[in-house]
Amino acid sequence: MIRYVECEPVTDDEEFQDEQPIQKVEPKAPSRKLKTVFKPDYEIGSLFTGGSLRISEDSKFIVSQAGYEIKIIDTEHGTVISKIESDTKISTFALSPNNEEILIGCSNLQIKQYRIEDQSLVKIWKGHEGPINEIDIHSSGNIVASASSDKTVKVWDLEKGYCTHNFQHDDVVTMLKFHPTLLKLVTVCLDLNIRVYDLVTKECVILTNHLSQISGITFSNSGKELISSGRDKVLNVWDMLSKNPKKTIPIYQELGGIITLPKESYNSLPENSKIKIEKIREKVKTMAAHADKIKNGDDITIVIGGEEVLRAWCTETGECIWNDQNIEFKKKTDNDDKDKTDTLYTISSIINNKDKIISITSEHNLLIYNGKTLERQGEIIGYNDEIIDIKYINDDNIIVATNSNEIKTYDLNTKRAQVLRGHEDLVMSVDVSADGKHIISGSRDKSAMIWDLEKKESIAQLTGHTGVISCVALPKKPSTSMFAITASDDRTIKLWKGFSTTSSSGGDDSKKKDKKISASVTKIAHEKDINSISIAPNDKIFATASQDSYVKLWNVNNLEPITSIKAHRRGVWHVEFSPIDQCFLTCSADGTIKIWSLSDYTCLKTLEGHKGSVLKASFISFGMQIVSVASEGLIKLWNIKTNECLNTFEGHESKIWALSVAKDQERFITGGSDSKLIAWKDHTEIELEIQKKKEENQVLYKQHLDTAIRKKDYYSALKLALVLDQPRQTLNIFNSMYYDDQSIGESVIQGCIGRLSPNEVVKCLRFIRDWNTNSKFVSISQIVLNSIITSFKPDELSKLSVGEMPKLLESIIPYTDRHFQRIDKMLQKTYLIDFTIQSINPAASTLSMDRVETSHIDQNYKKSLDQLIKEPTKPMKKSIQTPTSQKKKEKKKTFFKSNANK
Repeated sequence: MIRYVECEPVTDDEEFQDEQPIQKVEPKAPSRKLKTVFKPDYEIGSLFTGGSLRISEDSKFIVSQAGYEIKIIDTEHGTVISKIESDTKISTFALSPNNEEILIGCSNLQIKQYRIEDQSLVKIWKGHEGPINEIDIHSSGNIVASASSDKTVKVWDLEKGYCTHNFQHDDVVTMLKFHPTLLKLVTVCLDLNIRVYDLVTKECVILTNHLSQISGITFSNSGKELISSGRDKVLNVWDMLSKNPKKTIPIYQELGGIITLPKESYNSLPENSKIKIEKIREKVKTMAAHADKIKNGDDITIVIGGEEVLRAWCTETGECIWNDQNIEFKKKTDNDDKDKTDTLYTISSIINNKDKIISITSEHNLLIYNGKTLERQGEIIGYNDEIIDIKYINDDNIIVATNSNEIKTYDLNTKRAQVLRGHEDLVMSVDVSADGKHIISGSRDKSAMIWDLEKKESIAQLTGHTGVISCVALPKKPSTSMFAITASDDRTIKLWKGFSTTSSSGGDDSKKKDKKISASVTKIAHEKDINSISIAPNDKIFATASQDSYVKLWNVNNLEPITSIKAHRRGVWHVEFSPIDQCFLTCSADGTIKIWSLSDYTCLKTLEGHKGSVLKASFISFGMQIVSVASEGLIKLWNIKTNECLNTFEGHESKIWALSVAKDQERFITGGSDSKLIAWKDHTEIELEIQKKKEENQVLYKQHLDTAIRKKDYYSALKLALVLDQPRQTLNIFNSMYYDDQSIGESVIQGCIGRLSPNEVVKCLRFIRDWNTNSKFVSISQIVLNSIITSFKPDELSKLSVGEMPKLLESIIPYTDRHFQRIDKMLQKTYLIDFTIQSINPAASTLSMDRVETSHIDQNYKKSLDQLIKEPTKPMKKSIQTPTSQKKKEKKKTFFKSNANK
């Protein structure tokens, strides 16, 4: 049987933290009250999903491309300052030299100019006949060049808004760059040629020396040399005056891009690099080709690039003078075995300004370096891809496994992330120790690693599985000696003991390898892939869930099986023990969640409601509730006692793979295929307080409404009725306005309508839409509608509610047209009545005059005409007067008189 914990009462006088005076308060114990509402507290989304990236001249912000958005990111904290949304896909963009404007190239062939300060659109123009690949702005800020897939490069006068040059190419143009001081433009084409255009003389010089795709171009500090890199693993140096190649430097790397190191940084480089630079200067002075360059003060030129590690080369001698993390330079050939190299990431491009250098990795992470000392200052996670697993380290930190070989730890206060690198393939699962000091990760490289979170380094490597490690687990109690359990696609589980959680010290550990540990016990567990491992709170037993639809319980000490349960009709995605009761839950691809007893292994509860596979579920509210996530992207909150789904939350756009509940039971965090991390917070008490205040306000408003109606204060009554959202009462108020005095009724309504706020006018239109469907209320609804239309100009009406106004008017028009047709038919029928009356009595034909000129008709005649219409005269029989008949009438009169006298 499940033991339910009694709810502790919560005081009603709890206030928001920011409304209380600042004072030291003891932490409040977690509430055991049932929860009904969770709302997103914050969201960690994608900052950079590929494409263009720019850094401001003052290094305060980075501008990045993320799908249909341009995001402006704070360089120091890695948070989004603002963003510019586009209705079409963005292909590229460029930042103006003064950091005030941005030019965006869109997939609909348009170029849009925005102001960064307020994200306002300045102008739009069509640039090319094909997708825009690159945009660059001259240092003067007035000239813009755009390159397109239509094999053209166009130069624009930004201020006057017209095209000044149009250069045709033989193939698609992929890159372009203005000379820093001269009016010259360098373009790169897929035909492996570099073209240099003089914008004054329109002269074109073609530079040909690369054998593979060109990946980067840059100018020397003096501007007299052009340096290019390519996939052919060489650097080419060109003389900008003679347009001839000066030198070809083999670097044995396929660079994604290159930059020139500012001359001011040469004297602030690491000491060993400065020594190398001095030796190079002395050597260059003895070289006839470069001696004049040193004498003229141009100094040597240093370019930076990298494939796996960032490096700096001198273009005069071709020597490598610096590399990131002091990794020795190694010449690689195409025959090198890639498995022997520890490739953690690949650098895809690199940008710089005077103060910062940013290298972008293939994982869309931004490595930030000091532009003068070349020291790494931080890292910004640009894109998480598909989020596979999440765990809370403590209240302020989480660990995330994404579709990557990197493990990311997030500080939830600053939203900054740190990366743990060590796995050679995708990380599939993570778990955190009870004290929050260590984590374990399982990867597709068939190994698991134990990490020290304080030192951010791996302290042990668990090898032995022959398949992908799909799930891992660490003990739940801090007092328990450290052990680990792993499960793999090879359908085995392994117990790992006897490893130390402290890293070895001493010696040069830059090349130190992790200590490899062998498994203590190995067992064949299931017939199909194992999806989940859960260790019980007492660390004595654990459960495994598999695609074979079975859940098995095991002894932690020796991996001896305890029981096997046929849990679901389809594969089981997750299993978890209750933190309080003697039970555990399972969730499956059959769309159900089941709760099982640990005493007799029977099913106690079955929760149904998800339309897709339930991928993960966890106990919340101290075992009284369950929160679950599924493949349809929905989150559901369940009450175990009643089997009822209390609420459903939406936030993700696709499958939700990851779920983790905080220790305080007030928060949980989810992650899914949409690469979003959403932190949810309990808003039950807040919603109850809001509802309570709302009900109190409703009562107060109703009292004021009744008072305003009695006093015939129609404007106040109308506003209160709209606040209370009472369409019937609003209709009654409009009726009272109009029928109290019909001579001024319409002007009263129009006066009140003109004083309403935009939201209240929109609400009136919603009511009119409903009233207009009933012929009883059509008269007053049309009067109010006429007052709204005449009180506001068309452009003012369109601004009231941009999205809703067209739909409201579209729903009002058909019924209005139907009522007009009905009244028109009634009017036609009145002419039939006129015709009928005229046929009965020709004297009543003047009734038609009443419709045209009623003021000229005599009132007595009109009354007699009305009486004639109501009581039509009967036809009279014509009598003939004869002497006999007259005698008979006289006899009758004398007879009645004599009887009357008697």
